[in-house]
This record gives sequence, C-alpha cells and structure tokens, in this order.
Amino acid sequence: MLKRFSLILLILVISTIALAQGIMSFAPASANFVATFKNNEQNYSALKKVPLFSFLLDDLGIESLIKSSVSQTALSINVKTSQIWKAIQNDFVIFGKGDIASSSEFSVAAVFKSNSSMIMNLLSAFVGGNVGSQKINNVTFKTFKTDNVTLYALDHDGYVLLSNSSNLIIDSVNSYDGKILSFKPFGNVPKNSWFSIYLRGGFSKDSTSDVVPKDMVAYGEIEGNSLSITGVSEFEYRNKNLKSKILSFKPDAKSLETNPATGAFWAAADVADPVELYKIVKSYVKEWKSRKLTEKEALELVSHMSGKIFMNVNAVSSKSEEYVASIYLSKDMSKYIPEMSKTASATFKWQGHTVLRDDTIEGTRTVSDYTIFYPDKIIFSNMPPDDVSKYLKLPTKAENMGNYSNFSNQVWNNAFIIGYMDIGKIIENALQYSLKSGILFQAKIDSNADFVWQLILR
Repeated sequence: MLKRFSLILLILVISTIALAQGIMSFAPASANFVATFKNNEQNYSALKKVPLFSFLLDDLGIESLIKSSVSQTALSINVKTSQIWKAIQNDFVIFGKGDIASSSEFSVAAVFKSNSSMIMNLLSAFVGGNVGSQKINNVTFKTFKTDNVTLYALDHDGYVLLSNSSNLIIDSVNSYDGKILSFKPFGNVPKNSWFSIYLRGGFSKDSTSDVVPKDMVAYGEIEGNSLSITGVSEFEYRNKNLKSKILSFKPDAKSLETNPATGAFWAAADVADPVELYKIVKSYVKEWKSRKLTEKEALELVSHMSGKIFMNVNAVSSKSEEYVASIYLSKDMSKYIPEMSKTASATFKWQGHTVLRDDTIEGTRTVSDYTIFYPDKIIFSNMPPDDVSKYLKLPTKAENMGNYSNFSNQVWNNAFIIGYMDIGKIIENALQYSLKSGILFQAKIDSNADFVWQLILR
C-alpha cells in the first residue's frame, strides 16, 4: 500500500512539474529572447473591453474582416476554421537566439498546438510560396519557401515547431524532451499575466561603461478596462558609488503635469541629476560628436540643466503638429548664446529675451523653429514667440487632457518620465468618432537601481 501511494505521489509530482513548465519547455537555455502567451481565448475576450480595442475590433470591424479572411482561407485549403483558431487560442511560445539587431544572424521559432501540414498550407494560401519537405541530419522537415526566405516545420507531441532554422527546431525538441537544459524564466512575472517577454544579455561584457544593461523582462496584464505592459531592465553597476547616488535621487515628473497643454500628447521628465545621467549614457550616445562638442563642453552645458523637461505636441491641430518643449535650468545660459547664434538663420530680441530662428526648406515652403532663452528655462517651438507666449498662458493643464485623470491612481509618484497620448482625440479628429481612450507611459528606478517602465492603455 505504501509503495502504491509513493508511486501515485511521484506521478503527481512529475505531472505538476510538467504542467508548470508547459509550452515554455520548448525554449532551450541558449535562447536570448523568449515570449510566451497564455490563456489567449480568455485574454482576447478581456482585451475587447479595453475602449481602443473595442473600437478597432468591433466598431471599425477589424475582427469581422479577419474572421472572413480566415474562413475563406480555411475553405481554400479544405480545413475547418476552428482548426486555424485553435492554433492561437492555446498557449504558444516564440523564442530566438543570436544577434537580434541582425536578421541574418538571428534565428527565431514559434511553437503552438497544431500540425505542420495545415500551417504550411495556410502560409501558402496567405502569401504564396512553395510547400515541400527536406531531410536534414536524418530529420524530415516540412518547408515553406518564398523569395529568399525558407521556413522549417516539425510536428512533435501534438505541437508544431516553425522556424527559419532547422538547428533551432532540433534544439527546441531536445529541450522539450529533457535532453538539454530549457530556458529558465526570471523576474517577478504575475501568474495571471497574459504574456511575458524575456531578453537576456544584450550588451557586451567588454563594455567600458560604468553601467551595463543586463537582462530584461516584461509582461502584459488586462485588468478591468485597461491593458498594462510592465518591464524591468536590470543593470550591472561597476561604480558602486554611482549606484548609491542614483538611489538617492528623488525625481518627480508628476509635478510637471500642471504645465499648460493642449492637443493630443505631452511628456514630462525629471532626471534629478542631468550630469550623472550624461555620464551614464555618454558611451551609448554619439550625438555630441555630430555637434562638435568636446567632452568638457558637453558636461558644462548639461550642468546648467535642472533635469526637468516638459513637451507638448498638438498633433490634431489644423496646422502642422505644433510643439512646445521647455528645458528648465539651474543656471543662466546667456553666455552660450553668442556661440549658438552662429549657426542660427536669424537672431533677434523679443520681450527682452533672445530668440534664435532656424529655417529649413520643405518642398516649396520654409519651416521655422524657434529657441527662446529665459533665465530659468529654454523653450523650443515651431510657433513664433507671440504664439508661444499665448500657449504658456493657457488655462488647460496636462493633468486635465483627455482621460488622463483615469490613470491618476496608477501614476508612480517617483516616476522620472511620464508621457500621455489622447488616443480618443486623435481618432475623433480623423474619423469623427467619439472615444475616451488614452495611453500612459511611465518609468522609474527601483530599489535595486534597475529601470522599470510601464505602458497602460485604457
């Protein structure tokens, strides 16, 4: 009796481990990119409750168009429509290895519940191409070829593996069968998340920077009528004093949401210490070289900034995308004006302030951008100074734009970046359709000095 109980317990433990790992076990440990999607049918139904997707899928009719196209395709390859939908309704995983920035050096694969014959015929019906087979290292793959692209497919234990690399498929099968190590998820991903994305070690260990990006994890959740995507990028701090200093910063981009704003988009930033930020990013940004600034000059220029920046874009204006950007200063930059004036199209005084005008030719018209110097800030705009002055006196505030107030309880108090776009206003201007919808982006530094960001759509 004891032996029988022990055997049943062992089977339950093994089954639980297999169930917990699930389709993720197809991703080999060598993968440096993995994305998995779970409970797709349930989450898709929840997605349609998010205002923007409800508009796109139902009101605009995108879902009906897709269903009609899939039905016609299913009929043409003599399969049931339900068989096609089943492939994406079940959990599936996408993973890759190699250099993501180089398509020629990056192998990617997808694994989902289906069969290779149907998938290959489906691809052929959608985009053309030739379906065939090829034997590689004693394994026979289904193939799909079009132009210079070859895709390989293999059936395994009720799943189909599809990839641009036969070697990656073999690695995936070996991972699933336990012959090689599987990818080990990392980070704190909520169990109820719809999807999770993992990026591993995208930067060289030979980097000479004091701060080196390491792994990143992101996940998506649908709660109520909003979709949120949260990501955490880990950093290696080779300068421990720098890490301590960053953790001591107290950014407050939220304090800038009372700035005047109109149109459809605004963004606020408070980096607390611009000099330290410059030291971190300087090895990754080559912009200063194009402006012919020395390291000392660039550092001197940045030292005059307070770290607070606010930008508003009137993307639905009858005019061409009016914008106003304010960079707040900790020190007066008047002494730099003569040097900066040398490359300007014109320099003039307006209400006691120096203004630089830069002209560019676009087709048959001249477009002007203005830089206005105040003691405590510099304003950049494509509007003339008189119009900028009127803008700065607007009674409308960023916090009252669109449905931004609906995000108020989700905005981080220690965010150093906040951006908001009034999607509803853009759609209303383009299609005369009334919709309350917006996108919020925010970023902060967590207690481990890692970069945390979030995109919320509702």
